[in-house]
Amino acid sequence: MWLVILFSLLLRLAAAQPRYLNDKTKEFVVNGSGLPFVDFDIGESYAGYLPNTPAGISSLYFWFFPSSDPEASDEITVWLNGGPGCSSLAGIMLENGPFLWQPGTYRPVRNPYAWNKLTNIVYIDQPAGTGFSLGPSTVVSEFDVARQFISFWRRFINTFDLHNRKIYLTGESYAGQYIPYIASQMLDKKNDTYFRVAGIQINDPYINDLTVLQDVPALAAVNEHPSLFPFNDTFMADITAHADDCGYTSLLDDALTFPPESSFPSVPYNSSCAVYSAIINASTALNPCFNPYHITDSCPIPWNAVGGPIVGLGPTNYFNRSDVQKAINAYPTDYFVCKKGIFKTADGLDTSPPSSLGPLPRVIEQTNNTIIAHGLLDFALLSKGSLISIQNMTWNGQQGFEQEPVEPLFVPYGSSGGGVMGTAHTERGLTFSEVFLSGHEIPEYAPSVAYRQLGFLLGRIANLSVA
Repeated sequence: MWLVILFSLLLRLAAAQPRYLNDKTKEFVVNGSGLPFVDFDIGESYAGYLPNTPAGISSLYFWFFPSSDPEASDEITVWLNGGPGCSSLAGIMLENGPFLWQPGTYRPVRNPYAWNKLTNIVYIDQPAGTGFSLGPSTVVSEFDVARQFISFWRRFINTFDLHNRKIYLTGESYAGQYIPYIASQMLDKKNDTYFRVAGIQINDPYINDLTVLQDVPALAAVNEHPSLFPFNDTFMADITAHADDCGYTSLLDDALTFPPESSFPSVPYNSSCAVYSAIINASTALNPCFNPYHITDSCPIPWNAVGGPIVGLGPTNYFNRSDVQKAINAYPTDYFVCKKGIFKTADGLDTSPPSSLGPLPRVIEQTNNTIIAHGLLDFALLSKGSLISIQNMTWNGQQGFEQEPVEPLFVPYGSSGGGVMGTAHTERGLTFSEVFLSGHEIPEYAPSVAYRQLGFLLGRIANLSVA
């Protein structure tokens, strides 16, 4: 018996030893018991800055959380928030980090669905100028974003001796642009020492023109949720006529055919066809607290410890505190969770094609492990817009899905619910899932679903539709 007890103690001691602490990494150590307001130990982590030169002229901020899962020993997962210009630390605090400070709550709490329980994960503020990452930003395209990320990434891999690891790139919203372009450039290097991309996941992603992601599917979403969009008959008739006259209704019907019959024409923006903005304006008139990122929200809007647009109310901007910045090795910064002007172009817009019209199909082909997930309560970017984009893509020799995505997305019962929580469909290396009760940020609104999908991406789960 005493041998069993001794062995157990030795295992605990081994687990407690920092696995990545050495002379190269000691300057990045974060005291897991020293974060302001967090009254528990968040575990081993490392944060700080590494240059993005020569592709850039500055440095990127990262926060790295090693995993205790033995199956994670040969992998590293990246999380990127979107924007463009939104800090990935929002993902830590609100979505999938080891501690959460959720909107309207008094204190941070442990996250039972922290992604570092499954995988080694690093959160990166990029491009330069985002979050804690030092400016100035010099990017005008996703090609610039990817080049600067790769320059940073080589240093990150060398610093923490993560060579030859499988790399999983994950994120949400505008990361639907960032990630396919970064993954594509990594794969083009054909260098497994630094760039062994094994899969990507993009949630509620920006992968096409906003006309496709918003205007075309907007009326269908309104019709699916009449209690959340209680418009009068006159307004409904008006937006229905606009959707019909502008070709949105027929395009949606044609696009959501399985298999698709042909490629779809481009849908240029037309101000007279602004169905989406009309719905937003009408919704805000009916519900002053209407939140397109989670359409069931109503007044009052809960304050948010991270701050920022839409949900950025309340007295606290946690990462703007000097004691917090010191604790996580950030330079003294006037921190904003989202910043404008990241792309240095005349109109402030990204000059690259949407990823579904650019590198995304190639990344699917080269990894055969890509997930596009979407919350059905998200009206900022609409699920049917993602599905239209998929049906217009050609990868692994065929266009779109052959079968309609209707298989159940099953999650084992746990602290945040379980059972069938959406749909999940896989063809030719691409999985598309819809999450019934989630808004734009799936790990925040449906953490058990996000955790399960991560397990699928990492190869821990063979099928999302069965127990």
